[in-house]
Amino acid sequence: MKEAREYGRRHKMDIIAIRRARNVIQAGFVARSAGAMKGMYSLAATLAGQLGDSWLAAWRIAPDEPRYALVAVLDGAIIPNADLVASAADVQKRVAQLLSRSITFDAMFLPEEFGLGGQLLDIEALLQPGNLKREYALRPLAFGMSTGEWVKVGVLGLAVTAGAVGYLQWQAHKQEVARRAAAAAEAARLAELQALSQRSGEQLPVQALEHPWAKRPGVATFLQTCNGAIDRLPLAIAGWRFTSAQCDGVLLSTNYRREGNSTAVDFLAATEGHFADQPAFFDEGNGAALKLTFEPPLAGDDELLEASPALADLTSWLHGQGLAPTIKEMAVVVPMPEPLPGQPAPQAPPPPDFKHFELSFNTALPPAIVLQGIPNQGLRLREIKTLLQSDQLAWSVTGDLYVK
Repeated sequence: MKEAREYGRRHKMDIIAIRRARNVIQAGFVARSAGAMKGMYSLAATLAGQLGDSWLAAWRIAPDEPRYALVAVLDGAIIPNADLVASAADVQKRVAQLLSRSITFDAMFLPEEFGLGGQLLDIEALLQPGNLKREYALRPLAFGMSTGEWVKVGVLGLAVTAGAVGYLQWQAHKQEVARRAAAAAEAARLAELQALSQRSGEQLPVQALEHPWAKRPGVATFLQTCNGAIDRLPLAIAGWRFTSAQCDGVLLSTNYRREGNSTAVDFLAATEGHFADQPAFFDEGNGAALKLTFEPPLAGDDELLEASPALADLTSWLHGQGLAPTIKEMAVVVPMPEPLPGQPAPQAPPPPDFKHFELSFNTALPPAIVLQGIPNQGLRLREIKTLLQSDQLAWSVTGDLYVK
């Protein structure tokens, strides 16, 4: 009891409520200055002793009083911070928080104005003198639990009422939720790594999950996929003329323009079964967009080169082809890991171990021709575009170079 008195003295609390639930002893404190005295009863403990092991209750404390009371019990123990008296808005917010968790209450007693269903609580009937047992009574801290009982309490907290607040089972529930979330997150990481390994044709290290180049096709594969698909597009379909296309290695989008007396019906019939979905018409039915989708193999987790020699080699090669690339360094942002339920925010991830440069250039020749033999270690293409201008195709290329 010495520990209890010290705890009460530190927090200026001199009245204690003790409740022995099925698997845990709970204790709550309140001060005499708040109006509590020996002979009163703990509201939360009184209700918990009558309504069962799993329930949520809220009610207006008096017809002329704007405040509401809230008590929630799970597995026979009072949930911490769920025995309180507050405004309607605060109690509704707390009820919503409780219901948003992975908790199922066997019974809910909620007022009609909350609009959440449930039964109405007859609080006056529950607080009849015949229902007030000695075990629900408040006690001065001069008496109360034995030292052995105090040790069993384990977790103590302050409550705005004399309800119990130390709740070991709720803590265990949160820890189990966090453990399952961590296991699910790790399983998802391993599944993603396995999928990347299958598409790259080699077993990748777990570090590959943090490397964007490991999740993309190599230069040759990208060109074969995108430039090859663009080359196979007809210049005209049922009187509709090709105007442009762009491809990012996963999705190719192409536009056609209606000419003469051609119709949307003819275009629909001619493209059916040849593209990922039906054409999307725009510009009052004079334009149409088509799509193709791909899942090319990935290049794997390249060992990166040092920045200076890699940039020198790449720019020299491009200049030798008569190209004028624009190259700029991009900020590398490492995303924060998602916090696990009930756990503190994770520490910031370490800084990235690579640099990222974006390159872009225009060319009159197809990229599949102009980029043959390009130094490609750490290089990935992001997008190629082509536009029909004066019966000639103009091309633009965007890529990413990753270096140490």
